Formats: sequence, structure tokens, C-alpha cells
Amino acid sequence: MTILDDFKGSRLKSFTKVDLINTDIDLSGINWSFQSLIDSRDLYLGRFSEKDIRNIIRSIGLLDYLESLGFSDVHIDINRDENYINYLKIYWQDKVPEKMLLDLRVSEHTFIPHERFFEDGFNIEPYNMILVEWLSAQNPRGVFDEKRPQLPGQSKPGLGVLKYCFQLLSVVSGEVFKDGFLDIPTHMHGAMMYSKAFKFFDPVQEAILRAVMRDLKDYSLADVSWGVITETIIDLDKNRPAIYDPGEQIHYVSKRMQKYFESPKYIKTFNKYYYRKKYRFDYEEMVCKREEILRTKKIEDL
Repeated sequence: MTILDDFKGSRLKSFTKVDLINTDIDLSGINWSFQSLIDSRDLYLGRFSEKDIRNIIRSIGLLDYLESLGFSDVHIDINRDENYINYLKIYWQDKVPEKMLLDLRVSEHTFIPHERFFEDGFNIEPYNMILVEWLSAQNPRGVFDEKRPQLPGQSKPGLGVLKYCFQLLSVVSGEVFKDGFLDIPTHMHGAMMYSKAFKFFDPVQEAILRAVMRDLKDYSLADVSWGVITETIIDLDKNRPAIYDPGEQIHYVSKRMQKYFESPKYIKTFNKYYYRKKYRFDYEEMVCKREEILRTKKIEDL
């Protein structure tokens, strides 16, 4: 099976992806079947039909929200590619790229967390997860403005549907018996947006993110993202520019994964770094460097 070069599971920091065929780890309690994957290409995650998905997004209020924005003629497209990545696309009026509202791609994997996150002697179990490979929501009729500026890497204005996406994933995870879902945000602003429902598996990364959000709470999401890109957010603990290092953010569903985030070691490590870290933002320098960058690069390519 060919693995895409940009497959997020190849960029893991806190986990190791399990080879279901050659592993000697006991996976008897994990619900998976290669035959079921082959037989269910038209079902999202091998379980949900187009009708099921429509019922879910109606129940969580997403359809009503889209209608409030003027997108009433909604079409759903479900597919799975040769890499077993599941595609859920929602369109307005026609199934063409310029009318796409939501593009959610996920895959199913089993991950083993690294030993360093647990107490010595702890029995580490594999987590059965939904990996968010890609999540994009765009308003085909929207325009960027001062209130909603274009973010680095963003090509079109968003829809403000992130909370509905989280609800959709939560329903799906529960139905297919997953421990939770995982994403690796490419940009700092992505991690900040996800932080409403996700936590970094690494408590140090979680502490750093929360400390940045605490100290720079008076700045916009776009400003903070540009601050990271231009290296104008200073980590006072180390007296050097703060660096965003993409890692695994988790929204847990199962009790056993919840138990990890509530463990004494996770909380102790988080508190240690959260109260140690302090950040300063040189806003004026960021503005100058941003202007210089945008002379030669497009913001959507960053």
C-alpha cells in the first residue's frame, strides 16, 4: 500500500504507528477488519452513509448554520482512496471545487505512545484513533477584511464551523469505538483554534501553547501566527524567539485516554512549564518583517 508523502502519521513525535500485520502487540481488543475496509468504500469510516452524515450534521446544527449563511442547497460526497483516507466533502449547489464548503479527510490508525510520558512500570496500551489528515472550511462568497484577516496558509475566508466539525468528529468517534481523534496543526494559529477542544499529548507542548495564549491574549490570532513566522515572539525563559514545533493534539473520547490527561505526571509537567514560561511580543518589528515577507511571497503559500 502506497503512503502519501504528506501523510500525517509519518510526522509523529509522541507516538509510534503500529503495523497491524507484523506487530507482536496484542490488538485483539481493537475493532478493525481489512475486508470491511474493502467492502465499504462508499461509507465514511466504513460505517456512515451519505444519509447518516446528513442526519448527523443536521442534529448538531451545522445544516441550520450553513443555511443562515445562505448555503441551503447542500450536497455531500463520501469516498475513500487507496491509502484508506476517508473523504467527506460538503458542497454548495454543485460538486465543484469553487463551491466546496467543507473538506474533512480522516484515517484510522493504532498508535503506541512513547514511554517517556508515563511513570516507570506503567502498562502502556495502544490507542485506536481517528487521524485528521486534512480539515478545510471555506466561504465561496466571503472576502477577507480587517475583522477577519487572511491567516498564513489560508487561501479563502473560513466559515466559522470549527465547533461543528469537532461535534461531528466526536459523534463519529463514539460510534466507531475510538479512543479519540488526533491532529497535527501546521501553524500556531491552527493549534490555538483547536485548543478549545484539543490538548497536546506532550504536556510540555500544551504548557507552552497555553502560556503563549495567556501572555499574548491582547493580540489577534493572525498577529500571533505572524509573530511565530517572523520570530518576534520572545521566549523569556530561554531569551530567544519562540518556535512552533508541530505535534499531536488530541481530543479524547475514551475513559482510558481521559485518564492519561488527568494523570498526576501530565498535570505536574504541565504546571512546571506553564508557570515557568513567559513571552513578549515585539509587535512593531513583526509588522515590518511581515511587510518584507509579503513583498516576495503570497500569504496563502506560507
